Amino acid sequence: MNIAWATVRHWDDLCSTTTHALAQSMVDNGHQLTIMNADPPEKHNEKSWTHVSLRASSFPGRKASSMAVEAKQWFRSTHAAFDLVIVDWPLAPKLSKTLQLNSTPTLLMDRSPPADATILGRLQWIIWKRAWGRVKRGAISSGLVVSDAHRTFVQQKTGVHADRLHVLPAGVNLDAFSPNPPSMEDGWKFVYHGRLDKHRGVLALPMLIQHLKAAGIAATLSLVGEGDAMASLESIAENNPWITVSTRLDPDKMAEHLAVHHIGLLPMPATKVWSIASPLKRSEYLAAGLMIYGVDHDGHRLKKSNPEWCHLVEQSSFHKNVIPWLKDLTDEDRLQRSQAARQYAELNATWETAFQNLEQAIQSTSNAS
Repeated sequence: MNIAWATVRHWDDLCSTTTHALAQSMVDNGHQLTIMNADPPEKHNEKSWTHVSLRASSFPGRKASSMAVEAKQWFRSTHAAFDLVIVDWPLAPKLSKTLQLNSTPTLLMDRSPPADATILGRLQWIIWKRAWGRVKRGAISSGLVVSDAHRTFVQQKTGVHADRLHVLPAGVNLDAFSPNPPSMEDGWKFVYHGRLDKHRGVLALPMLIQHLKAAGIAATLSLVGEGDAMASLESIAENNPWITVSTRLDPDKMAEHLAVHHIGLLPMPATKVWSIASPLKRSEYLAAGLMIYGVDHDGHRLKKSNPEWCHLVEQSSFHKNVIPWLKDLTDEDRLQRSQAARQYAELNATWETAFQNLEQAIQSTSNAS
């Protein structure tokens, strides 16, 4: 099938792992693929798909709108014929009419509703609702969400029928991770990677380690990423040798980094955005054989209820409930839970599993049009 994907993601974004994995899976499974985004052409010279570079405005709030106009003009000028087009939701309101006029089956891609708690974020919610409104009215054939909770949220907020929603969770490349639990010589080693933004709860993580140390439990913390909490976290790290803060790593280096830790952290609060998420970092923690500690809400929960290697707690007790969880764990417990976490990833969190869901959505959308 000849497929185009118009996306707001850059290939060097922290969040581009999912986009790249799904794109490669489509090609590996016999589809012809054209990626349309704001990357310069040379970024995709070695890729196994065709690339169309879209100019994007640098003015705040105008990036997606300008990209959509560019994509619309490209479709009109080239008269390109595709069997299916996937469109990220920020591009959909301006692009969907052109695709509808071309009678092109279209899938809306929603990896996350607006996350910023700003005026710009509130404006993005308007765009998000318009995009899903196109699905409800049939201008876009169906939509892709990241979790069952996300699907329910879209239904409640937009009225889109469940039959037009397909769940596409995050996956992980298991081959990139080699679980090898480190010793306890320096105590428990906690890690968080991803956006270091204040609204993700990351400023609570140094205090978590302080509570453990006050209870006589040795622990260190590694934070990897970029964001508006970076300066505050670096300031804390200057006076506390048990915390390290570093900028993002490439995927291979990140896999190696996770492998020398014991516990991956999910501090994102129970807001509407994080409660419907399917965080990639969770799958990567499991692939690396890490136990998980985090805030309890639908976005962090797993299919298997209450696994002993995944401890989720109320946000109000985030700092104190880690202590009884770890205090009596033996080395044997720790190693068994590491193995169980990896086994869960092998059964539930691969990109092969995610792509099967995408392929079903592609075929369903194509056949219905």
